[in-house]
Amino acid sequence: MSANPSEQLRQHAMHMLAESFSTFYEHAVAVDREHRITWISDSYCRFLGLDRPPIGELITHHVENSFLPGVVDSGVPVLLDLLNVRNQWVIVSSLPLHDDHGRIIGGFGFVAIDDSNALGRLADKYNRLRRELDTVTHQLTRERQSRYHLSQIVGRSQKLKNAKEQIRKAARYDISVLITGETGTGKELFAHALHRLSLRANRPFVSINMSAIPETLMEAEFFGVAPGAYTGASKEGRRGKIALAKGGTLFLDEIGTLPLDMQSKLLRLLQEQEYEPLGSDKLVKADVRIVAATSSDLNRMMAEGTFRQDLYYRLSGMPIHLPALRERLEDIDLIAEKLLDDLTARLQLRPHYLNQSALAFLTTYHWPGNVRELQNVLERALILSENNPELDATLLNDLIQPTPSATTQLTAIPAPEPAHQPMDASLSLKQQVQRTEQAAIEYALQRCQFHKTRAARMLGISRAALYEKMQRFGLSTTAEH
Repeated sequence: MSANPSEQLRQHAMHMLAESFSTFYEHAVAVDREHRITWISDSYCRFLGLDRPPIGELITHHVENSFLPGVVDSGVPVLLDLLNVRNQWVIVSSLPLHDDHGRIIGGFGFVAIDDSNALGRLADKYNRLRRELDTVTHQLTRERQSRYHLSQIVGRSQKLKNAKEQIRKAARYDISVLITGETGTGKELFAHALHRLSLRANRPFVSINMSAIPETLMEAEFFGVAPGAYTGASKEGRRGKIALAKGGTLFLDEIGTLPLDMQSKLLRLLQEQEYEPLGSDKLVKADVRIVAATSSDLNRMMAEGTFRQDLYYRLSGMPIHLPALRERLEDIDLIAEKLLDDLTARLQLRPHYLNQSALAFLTTYHWPGNVRELQNVLERALILSENNPELDATLLNDLIQPTPSATTQLTAIPAPEPAHQPMDASLSLKQQVQRTEQAAIEYALQRCQFHKTRAARMLGISRAALYEKMQRFGLSTTAEH
């Protein structure tokens, strides 16, 4: 009995589809529901520079910006899109795999690289055009390129893996990203890595530290200055950071220190994608992705009215929190090893290493300054043991001045006189807490001769957070020794 004509047509179509895929897609990979590789073609394995099939490993360990995790999670295929793999643009298709009951059990990815086929020639043409464009723009942007790759951020802990996976996902979409975490956790490194993985990777990466710019100059720094905007202004005007970052990424570090009036102007930029240079009445279109970072508690600041809630939601299209070093101590050996390699190269010293006692000692400290503090300690250790390549626990113990946690610090600091006064029943709990916090800050400043960096360390907060609190309590921020 002959087959149903419609069934014959379906089988013929499937056969043609299979032949098309084998013709145009020589390289392929399959993953399971957890994004782990279950099969990979030999040719794709060679293209990725692998000496063996990485079966059981996450696809993002080898193709950081792979579409497959998103396809598996959403069930939505990606057909004929471009992906940057090993610094080369390739054409890919990614499809979800279903079982007999329609449930997603994994995904299949096809890659066109070989320029002997039609899709490969298209990818090759695109790569040549990109190289020509990169040559033209290299001189203009070479000093504003991101410096760090995600692979340079080392660690095996689940918390770090989660943060890196969030960065990979966020990089695929042109949305604002808010990176939070304590001082020294590597927020700027992650911002650089995000830019590297995004479609804006070949455009500028421009960084602004909000806490380092005087409030009077902030608007000009952001938006630029129109020609002849004020007496003494340049006749040519001045480009702001938004213009310098055109087509790329603008990284706003310590966004929590941004004054309220500038918050409203940044909100307009995010909403309308346009701005006015200082002294101009003409709107300029903005083409920039905003990545912000902060060590401040923005939720508390919103409750207190010092940070706009609408701006917070505009910035946090994808919020990413970075764990403190004490929360991922299982990574400290890998981090220390990489830091030692970088430091010895920069200081032009022979290789050094941490012995077992030193590695064990590093895990007993809570690292309030996070990776930045670890780097500082290792740098001093290298200088002191210039002629001895072995770093031990005794040396590190002499270099670390243990700083109690913020809670312990505030308890350990002898409270100033106002704290011993009877509680004022007319004040709310919030007002009582603010008065105690202000008293602790005033006392820490006095103990540190108004050296704000030391006072912030004594209180267990960042310098930027201390500035913000001093401004809120009306304390002078100008005296410093």
